[in-house]
Amino acid sequence: MAATPSYARIPIIVIVLLLALSAISASSFSPSPANGSDTDLGALLAFKALLADPHGVLARNWTGTSFCHWIGVLCSRRRQRVAALSLSDTPLAGPLAPHLGNLSFLSILNLTGTSLTGSIPPELGRLRRLRYLSLHENSLSDAIPIALGNLTRLEALSLSFNKLSGQIPPKVFVRLPKLEGISLTQNDLNGQIPPDLFNSTSFLKYINFGNNRLSGQIPPEMLLRVHNLREFWLNENGLSGQIPPHLFNSTPSLRIIYLYNNSLSGKIPAEMLLHVHNLEEFGLGNNYLSGHIPPYLFNSTPSLTFINSATNNLSGPIPHGIASLSKLEYLQLNDNQFSSLVPQAIYNMSMLGLMLLYNNNLTGTIPDNSSFSLPLLYSLGLWQHVQWQDSIRACIMSVPRRSDFA
Repeated sequence: MAATPSYARIPIIVIVLLLALSAISASSFSPSPANGSDTDLGALLAFKALLADPHGVLARNWTGTSFCHWIGVLCSRRRQRVAALSLSDTPLAGPLAPHLGNLSFLSILNLTGTSLTGSIPPELGRLRRLRYLSLHENSLSDAIPIALGNLTRLEALSLSFNKLSGQIPPKVFVRLPKLEGISLTQNDLNGQIPPDLFNSTSFLKYINFGNNRLSGQIPPEMLLRVHNLREFWLNENGLSGQIPPHLFNSTPSLRIIYLYNNSLSGKIPAEMLLHVHNLEEFGLGNNYLSGHIPPYLFNSTPSLTFINSATNNLSGPIPHGIASLSKLEYLQLNDNQFSSLVPQAIYNMSMLGLMLLYNNNLTGTIPDNSSFSLPLLYSLGLWQHVQWQDSIRACIMSVPRRSDFA
């Protein structure tokens, strides 16, 4: 059975957010009946006043002055102050009130999927206790406020699936030493990636800058001080130049590398994965990469389940070492200039579900049934310059969304 695609998994940043919210929910919310903080009450009412509430969710639930009992509001155990505001997927609409910056005890702000518009208020940078900030899946626009760099306790930040524009502020993460996950994917961010962006965020596990308009080269020192990274997404941008050969030297725990759909050129560095030992998914497709795939590129990555280097200008033979990847499920090398024989051992990779090698200059024959063992194969593309055995039917089926990770 094929592995669960990455796009179907819950991102690390969301898991951390939900766990934190559950922890606060279980350990708080027994305030005394004393009067609440006027400051917190005023901030919540200002937030409510700026938003449309078509289903009356806030109108029905945010009444009276005991805000610790309002839907989506969690208070600190020790005092009647707002510790978490979570209205994920609540049907609201409108701008984000700058007054939320007055919730000085706020630890979690989760407004995912609430149809927010306008800018992210820089006043949120005053929330010095904030640990988790998710404004994912809204229609927020304009630039990322540099004031978010004041959130020194922040552990997870998701601004993905919005309409944010402008450049990534160069110093925005300098004072965020506890940051573990950041997602800026699916926005309209442009410009170059600041080279020292993550110099102070050594605990990062998840970086997703995919689906923007970032340009220029990938800074060679970008991950120099990031030692616990597991997922690295720069796909669907306008990045150019060569892949820095030592980019991943400090990230041995990497599981996902996606650089597909850019304008990267040059050769795939032979030492690119030398220090990466747990890699599961590797996507470089739809670039302008050339030369051979280094024969020993995947020697240190036995856990690979997904390789896609399709639609480049790669040439030479398909490395025989690919056949030693016993967990490989997806192999996409189509639309290149590979030549020579197809390694026969590939036809015995028992976990392989999809193999696309078409539009190359490969030669050879498909083995007969006695030496052909691909029990999980559902999509096979080998046409052009490959001789067929009658016992095998060329089966080009609809490729799942994983094939978009070209």
